[in-house]
Amino acid sequence: MKKDELLLRTAIRAVQSDEPSAAEFAAASSRVAQRLSIDNQGVATMAIESCEDVRQLFPALRAGVLSPPRTLLIEAHLRDCSRCRHDLGGSGRSLNWSRPEPARLSLPPRRTLAWAVASAFALLVGGLFVYRAYWQVPPGVRAEVQSVDGSAYRLAAGGDRPLAVGDSLADGEHVRTSGGGHAVLRLRDGSTVEVNERSVLEVGARGPNTTVTLEDGDLIVEAARRTTGHLYVKTPDCRVAVTGTVFSINTGIKGSRVAVLQGTVDVQHSGIDSLIRAGDQVATSDNLAPAPVAQQIAWSRERDKYLPLLAQFATFEHSIGQIPFPQPRFSSDILDQVPADTLLYISIPNLGQFLSEANQVFQDQLKQSPALEQWWSEAHPQNTTDLNELIDKVHQTSQYLGDEIVVVAIQQAKKPAVALLADVKQSGLDDYLRTEFPSPGSRAGLQILDQSALAAADDVRAGGDTGRSGGYALIRSDKAVFSNSIAALKIVNAQLNSGASGFASSPFGKQVASAYTRGAGILLAADLQQMMAGKHGFAKVGKHEKQAFEQSGIEDVSYLIAEHRETNGEPENRLHLQFSGPRQGVASWLASPAPIGSLAFITPNAAIAVAALSKDPAAIADDIMSMSMFKHGDQNQEWTEAENKLQINFRADLAATLGGDFLLALDGPVLPTPSWKAVIEVNDSQQLEQTLEKLANASRTQIKGSNVHSILIESADVSGLLFYSLRDASTGNTIAQYTFANGYMIVAPTRALIMEALQTYASGNSLAHSAAFRALLPKDANENYSAIAYQNLTPVLTPLLSQFGGDTADALRQLAADARPTAICARGDQSSIEASSDTHLFGFEFLTLGNLIGHGNKNATSNVRE
Repeated sequence: MKKDELLLRTAIRAVQSDEPSAAEFAAASSRVAQRLSIDNQGVATMAIESCEDVRQLFPALRAGVLSPPRTLLIEAHLRDCSRCRHDLGGSGRSLNWSRPEPARLSLPPRRTLAWAVASAFALLVGGLFVYRAYWQVPPGVRAEVQSVDGSAYRLAAGGDRPLAVGDSLADGEHVRTSGGGHAVLRLRDGSTVEVNERSVLEVGARGPNTTVTLEDGDLIVEAARRTTGHLYVKTPDCRVAVTGTVFSINTGIKGSRVAVLQGTVDVQHSGIDSLIRAGDQVATSDNLAPAPVAQQIAWSRERDKYLPLLAQFATFEHSIGQIPFPQPRFSSDILDQVPADTLLYISIPNLGQFLSEANQVFQDQLKQSPALEQWWSEAHPQNTTDLNELIDKVHQTSQYLGDEIVVVAIQQAKKPAVALLADVKQSGLDDYLRTEFPSPGSRAGLQILDQSALAAADDVRAGGDTGRSGGYALIRSDKAVFSNSIAALKIVNAQLNSGASGFASSPFGKQVASAYTRGAGILLAADLQQMMAGKHGFAKVGKHEKQAFEQSGIEDVSYLIAEHRETNGEPENRLHLQFSGPRQGVASWLASPAPIGSLAFITPNAAIAVAALSKDPAAIADDIMSMSMFKHGDQNQEWTEAENKLQINFRADLAATLGGDFLLALDGPVLPTPSWKAVIEVNDSQQLEQTLEKLANASRTQIKGSNVHSILIESADVSGLLFYSLRDASTGNTIAQYTFANGYMIVAPTRALIMEALQTYASGNSLAHSAAFRALLPKDANENYSAIAYQNLTPVLTPLLSQFGGDTADALRQLAADARPTAICARGDQSSIEASSDTHLFGFEFLTLGNLIGHGNKNATSNVRE
């Protein structure tokens, strides 16, 4: 055995000492450059093996005389090495990362349907270009050193410099603590970061957001409460988003671990989004076993402060967990008592008891714990009386009501009327409401009515409803009904007096009843067919527009059912569109569930991927032509003229060559060029290429106009595979490149991205096979879907807050701050379309569909939040 080991060590040393000659190195460089289709001039001049080799090339880089291949290598190294990046910037000119001015692309007129695909590509590129430049934060202090025990250093090109109390840290500056060292930093937002020994970190900022990047070591972060933006803490394998929270985070050779001492934090790692509460922890690796939180913060100078608070929060979390949350409801006695012509039905649980018990647990613990009381008084200096009064009113009112609150919209002549219904469990609700709310004479109060008072109420005076900011409450012995309309109260009251309405046995009611059988958490059901009919829909559109709408198949949609429930804290969301018969027209374009092969070309690092299966594209072309004729009259002659001019048949030469699998993705860096990819299933690549060649030729010979650019298609054989370049003949700019492989057309801005897609397909290491991606998919019985929309925007949006201002900038920053990985899946069945998601983003966003029934329902849904 020892002899074998000796031979192995001898062989290793021989390999290590065996260096290729200059000729061998040059020959190898030439072969690699030829395979990559790049100029290898200067590649073999000097090997780049270390940061020192990179720095020696800085003068040539600044002078602009460095060869393109070596420039690419240097730029790639600078993206990963902050120290070399600092050296380059500190010595003179810095590398220009600013947004290049994109060439404007002008396409042929819209009436030329043959250019629809090229237009879609251009639209995608144009949309992504808005993210191409960094939103620069004004220079300034990002953090200040509050205390240092032992030694802490600022990493600099000329050597590490000791840090002292009061020193400021600029954007991107690195801090390192030595063995036995300890430091406390105060960030620009007031947060404090306690740094353990042998830790390396930097502090940066983008807009209102501050990011602490921990490369190695341990931190305890006490995040300040913010009115805008977020504080992020990143390690090599996770990101933590916080505000007003205390938590510890450490990262090492086995991964990272986050433990929460106070509040909650959002942790993202491996495509998984976890909400961690006080006393809990999460690790990014299965090999990293849980450890007591007290042990994880034992090094902290503030452990005597954190440990009691941690214990109190752990107790509070445990106590809250013992309070029973309202269980899913599998039936409803209100369902068949709402008016038969109900257009909208929303059901939510009665949360009064749960909120009251949770508040009582908190108040009791607040009195018993000085640590918790101090934290509350610092974080919430205002008196707790208002909170207690609000919770008490909600709780007291809920005690009179049943387990379910139902909001309905009822069809009326002018606009739907909205009412809220609940069972009355005990008498006295009317007296309680009169005591707690202003008198009927107040225009902002709640006017309490019984059936006699309601009958005597004047509908004309009820037109004065618009003069009241309050509302009305009808209190019966069995039901309580709330509304801002006397007319709505009278409709509901008359129905309650008449007994069962038959709504539950109506086609719409059966859809709602079916949702109850699955367990109702929060339920929204809408009768879209009635909403779109008559005065509520499209009665006033023109004849041709109405015919086109009917031809689209959208008019056949009957019901929308949206459900949300939570099981053990995990969300489950479902949105169901039911049609009156087999899906027709546009509604039929989504194909039945099947494997989506285009996902095999996209890497697990994709930021956005939208893939869908469609019915036969030739049939879609028929639908488009049919709807166009209904909308604009008979256009057969125009279609024929266009086809003769272009020398193609749109249906046979273009649509019929395509399969039904389409994908668009943002898969790779956004700077300097967005790494978009399009993957299109192709049945006849030869015919499609001939058609594209004809269209390109027509752009040069047949299509005239000042804004029309001539298109050239050039091909190149690379290792037996044909690559095509779509080039603007006027400017010489490459619009896109594409190739055909494995039954698909892969389109991207560069050949390198196409090769990456092909390699992803060949290796099988694709998004579709990613464990993190699969973990986001709904837990159901479906093995395939008709469409999947996936996004993980955080890595893209955070560095790409661009040069926008005002509301647009605020929206982009908020999107970056709140983004989390999401997967939404859709199925197209014969007479329905269903979308589902087990991720939080989908959640209650579907409640905005309440806008379908008009402004009158805004008050009914505006307070419902996830």
